[in-house]
Amino acid sequence: MNKIHHSVWCETTATWVAAPATSTAKKKRGSARRKVAVATVVAASVFAGADAMAQGANAIELGLLANAAGDGSVALGVQANALGVNDVAVGANATASGGNSTALGMGATATGSLSTALGLGANASGDGALASGTGAAASGVVATAVGTDSNATGARSVASGFNALASGVDSIAAGSGALARNDASAAFGSGAQANGTLSTALGYHGSASTAAFSGGAFATAAADYSVALGYTAAASGLSSVALGYAANVSGNNAFAGGPSAMAAGDNSTALGYAASTTGLNSVALGSAATALADNSVALGAGSKTGTDLTTPAYVPAGADPATIAGANATGEVSVGSANNERRLTNVAAGAAATDAVNVSQLQAATAGVSRYFKANGLNDGTDDASATGANAVAIGSSALATGEAGFAAGTSATAQGAFSTAVGGFSSAVNDGSTALGYQASATNDNATALGYRASAAAPNSVALGQGSLADRANTVSVGSAGNERQITNVAAGTADTDAVNVAQLKAVSDQGAATAAKLDGAVMYDRNADGSVNKNSVTLGGDAASGGTVIHNVANGVDLSDAVNVGQLNAAIGAVNNAVVNAANPFFSGEGDRDTEGAVSTGTHSLAAGANAQATGTNSSAVGAGASATGSSATAVGANSSASRNNAAVFGANSSAIANNATALGAGATASAANSVALGQGSVADRANTVSVGAAGQERQIANVAAGVQGTDAVNVNQLQQSVSGAVGEARSYTDDQIRSARRDSYGGTASALAMAGLPQAVLPGRGMVAMAGGTYGGQSALAIGVSQLSETGKWVYKLQGSTDSRGQFGASVGAGMHW
Repeated sequence: MNKIHHSVWCETTATWVAAPATSTAKKKRGSARRKVAVATVVAASVFAGADAMAQGANAIELGLLANAAGDGSVALGVQANALGVNDVAVGANATASGGNSTALGMGATATGSLSTALGLGANASGDGALASGTGAAASGVVATAVGTDSNATGARSVASGFNALASGVDSIAAGSGALARNDASAAFGSGAQANGTLSTALGYHGSASTAAFSGGAFATAAADYSVALGYTAAASGLSSVALGYAANVSGNNAFAGGPSAMAAGDNSTALGYAASTTGLNSVALGSAATALADNSVALGAGSKTGTDLTTPAYVPAGADPATIAGANATGEVSVGSANNERRLTNVAAGAAATDAVNVSQLQAATAGVSRYFKANGLNDGTDDASATGANAVAIGSSALATGEAGFAAGTSATAQGAFSTAVGGFSSAVNDGSTALGYQASATNDNATALGYRASAAAPNSVALGQGSLADRANTVSVGSAGNERQITNVAAGTADTDAVNVAQLKAVSDQGAATAAKLDGAVMYDRNADGSVNKNSVTLGGDAASGGTVIHNVANGVDLSDAVNVGQLNAAIGAVNNAVVNAANPFFSGEGDRDTEGAVSTGTHSLAAGANAQATGTNSSAVGAGASATGSSATAVGANSSASRNNAAVFGANSSAIANNATALGAGATASAANSVALGQGSVADRANTVSVGAAGQERQIANVAAGVQGTDAVNVNQLQQSVSGAVGEARSYTDDQIRSARRDSYGGTASALAMAGLPQAVLPGRGMVAMAGGTYGGQSALAIGVSQLSETGKWVYKLQGSTDSRGQFGASVGAGMHW
C-alpha cells in the first residue's frame, strides 16, 4: 500500500487527490476542505490498526501486538488474538480460536466452535458454549454459564449465578452456589443442590436425589424418587412425599402432609399438623393424630393407636372363643385417645361377624329381640348385609363388601375392589383401593376417591370432592363438574411449576403483565404470518414512506466496517477531521489506485466519494470503497462494488446492493430490493417491502444444535416437534397445551430480553464510550444483553447499539441515536 502524506487540490477534476509530500497546491475552498476531512476520517478508520499485523483475509486488528490470524477475524486490544475464521477477540489478552467464536473482556477465552466468552477471564471451551461473567466457564457442548465463577461443564447445561455449577448433561443450576451435578438435573435457588439424575431442587439450600423433587428453603428430598415441598421439609424414604413446613418422611412409599407431619412407617400416611405414623401401612388423619401400630388408622385431632395388638379379644361370659370372629387383630382404628374419646356417629348396622355395631344393635342384642341388626330394611331376610371378601366389612341394608378388606357402610353400599371403601346409601367403590363417601357416590377406577352426594371418580388416582363433582381424568382432583364449578378457598401461594396459584398470585402476574405491556407499548415487534404465528424473519416499522420513513433513535456507534453509524458519529468525525486539517502540521490520506483513470466522483450536492472509481451522484449521498456507487438521494454505499441506487438506501459490504427506497443491505453480497427492507448477513436477500431478511431462498439460516427439551421450561427442536406432530392423533389436547406453554415461555424469554436491554447503562461522559452488559429474567426465563454506546465530544449526540439472547434461544438487536439540546 502506498503511503502519501500530502493532499492537493486538482483544478481539472475539482477534487482533492493524494500526492507526494513535495507537491504543492492552491488554496483550499471550504467545500473541498469538508470533503477531504470526511475522506480522511474514513481512511483513518480503515487503517487505524497501528502496530497490529493482520494475517487473515479481511481481518481487523487494533491494539499493541493484536493478532487477527483467521479470515474475517477481529482482534481489538493489547495482545488480543483472533485465530480462527470469523473469530472476534476484544480486550487485553482476549483469545478467540474456535472459529466463529467471540471473546469479549480482559483475558476472555473462546476456544470452542461458535462459542462466546464475555467478561474478565471468562472461558468458553465447548462448541456453541456461552460464558458470561468474571471467571465464568462453559466447557460443555452448547453449555451456558452466566455469572461470576459460574461453571457449565455438561453438554447443553446452564449455570446461572455466582459460583453456580451445572456438570450434568442437560442440567440447570440457577442461583448463587447452585449445584446440578447429574444428567437432566435442575437446581434453582442460592445453595440449591440437584445431586441425582433427573433431580430437581427448588429453593434456598434445597437438595434432591435421583428423580427426586424438593421445593422450599432447606427442603431435602434425600431418597430416590422422593418429593419434599415446604420450608425444611425432608423426604428420606424411597418414593416418599413430604408436604408442608418441617414435614418429615423416613418410611418408604410414605406420605406426610401438613406442618411438622411425620411418616416413619413404610407405606404409611400422616395428614395434618404434627400427625405421625410409625407403624407399617398405618394412617394418621388429623392434627397430632398418631398411628403407632402396623396397619392402624388414627382418625381425628389427637387420635392415637396403640402398639400392642396381642391383647386377647373380649369374649363374653359363657361364649365359645372359637365363635368370636376377628379375634386376631392385624391393626386398629382409633378416633380418639385416652380421655379424648369420640363418638362414632351415623354408623350403619353391622351385618358380618366382624362388622361394627351401633347402639340400636346393642340394645336389640341385649333385649334378645333379633338374631341380626337391620337398619330400615325389609326385615324379611332379602336385604341382609353381606361381607364375602377376606377381612371385609358390610354395614347396612343390602350393603355388599366383596373385595379383600373392603368396607361397605350404608343402604346398598358396595365395596367390590380390594381395600375399597363405600360409605353412604347406594355408594359404590368398584376398583382396588377406591373410596366412595356419600349417597350414590361412586369410585369406579383404581385408587379413585369420591366424596359427597353423587360425587363420581371415574379415572385412576382421581379425586372428586363435593356434591355432583366429576373426576374423569387420571391423577386429577375435581371440585365440581361442567356447569357446576366451585371455588377453592384458602389456597396457599404456589411455589413449584405444578402448584395451584391463588388469586393474589394471579393479580400480581396481571399487574406485572400490564406494567410490562405499558413498557413495551410502541416497541418494534416481529411481523406475524397469516396464521397468526410470529414471523421472526420480518420486522415492519410503522413510519410513512411518503413522509420520509421511520427515524431510528439511540443508534449505537458502529464498530465493524459494515455497521451502521449515527449522526453523532458523523458530526464527531467531521469536527475531528476539520480540526486535524486546519491545525495539523502534516495531515495525511492514503489510498491506492490510478488517479488518472480511477478517480472518485462526487457530483451530488453535499455528496462524498472515497475510493477508486467510487461515485456519489445523489444529493447527500456517500460512496466509500473501490467501485462503490451511491446514486440515490441520501444514499450510502460502503464496500467494494457496493451500490445504493434509491433514496435513503444504505449498503455495507462488498458487492452488496440496495435498489429500493429506504432499503438497507448489511453484509457481503447482501441485496435489499424492496422498499423499507433490510437484508442482514452475507448473501441475504430482502425482496419484500417492510421486512428484515437474514438469508435467501435456499440459503436460510437456522438456530442449530438445539438439544431435545426435557423439563417443562426447555426449548424443543425440530425432531421433537416432528415426533409431537406424528403422535398428535388422539392427543390433540395435550399437543395444544404443550404449544401454548412453549409460546408462553417464548414470550417470557422475549420479556426477559426486553428487561435486560432496558437495564443496559450508557455512556454519560462527553467523548467517552461504554461497553455494557445486563441480564434479565421473567416468568422463569432469562436473557443476556450486550450494548455499546458513546457520547460525542460536545455531549450533544449519543448513540447505542445493543443485542440480546434469551434462554429460549432467541436473539434480538436494536440501534438508536439521540441529540441533547
